[in-house]
Amino acid sequence: MLARQVSWRIFLILALHSCGLAHAGSPGGIGVLGDSYSDEYQFYPPDRSTARNWVEILAATRGLDFGTFTTHSRGEPRNQGFAYNWARSDATTEDMIKSGQHTGLARQVARGHVKLVCIIIGGNDFIKTMKSPDPLSEVDVVLPRALHNYRTAVGTILGASSDVKLVVVTLPDIRFLPEFEQPIRCGRIPAAVADSISAAMKQFNHEVRLLASENPRIALVDCDRVARLADLVSHDYMCVAGRLLDKRTPGNDLDHFFLEDGRHPGILGQYLIAKMIVDAVNARFGAGISPLGNEELIAFASSLPRVLPASMRGREMDEHGQRGGRHAGQSSDPGVPGG
Repeated sequence: MLARQVSWRIFLILALHSCGLAHAGSPGGIGVLGDSYSDEYQFYPPDRSTARNWVEILAATRGLDFGTFTTHSRGEPRNQGFAYNWARSDATTEDMIKSGQHTGLARQVARGHVKLVCIIIGGNDFIKTMKSPDPLSEVDVVLPRALHNYRTAVGTILGASSDVKLVVVTLPDIRFLPEFEQPIRCGRIPAAVADSISAAMKQFNHEVRLLASENPRIALVDCDRVARLADLVSHDYMCVAGRLLDKRTPGNDLDHFFLEDGRHPGILGQYLIAKMIVDAVNARFGAGISPLGNEELIAFASSLPRVLPASMRGREMDEHGQRGGRHAGQSSDPGVPGG
């Protein structure tokens, strides 16, 4: 087992550094479309607020420009956080279109404020299908709708400026999430349902890869492929930033890949996403962003507020005296997988 873990670690290092070292640089303003994997973690206690996501990591460690930051709500869909980050917790691709994530960000692109856009969305479409009363029927509706919405967002962003570049990200199978892995293994979620959702996600990811292969202005981050390779090495553990992370048991400390909510990657899982995005834009667009290092990420993660003790979970309040969410009264429902 140790040999396999070491082999995977070597493979991952080679894969994530395949573009070579780059000098420090910036691609300009960076916009984001998506869901809870990209919506700033710090606004979502009690679990996500103990970590930081890829947007927050790159803003803090590389000074990348996601727009001005505020703790005051801008209104839906952005609310608090960075001005160019339109990602919204619990959003589906349908929510992305209806709430105007894509058109709002396209206006910033057209003004020249945003030069690079990253889109990570779609997982909630399949999560909600898995939880629907008739998932086998629902998936036949959800897949074409999700692909249509995704292509609409991509076309809107690329059409806003001939100079804008785009990063698209494939989705790891939701059956890898602790939230679903145990119910599937125990039969509480029928195998036929899980297999149907997996097949739909495979097709979704295939279409995302095609978009990147057909357009030189689009870079691909293949989180799905990395997750599958990691699962071939070990169902239980994954080596990230020099640490062996438990993939099956959720927890809010640095030894677990997923946070206690069983759905969102902790800071080291998000670090892997950030690292892959940096390497992709460096390789595809020559962005010149300095690659992320393991030691600096561990130091950054260790500087965050400590994990809430069990006795305090669910009792953290926002500035208005209400629990959770990016503004008073908002649900802190978990969002979508992206890694």
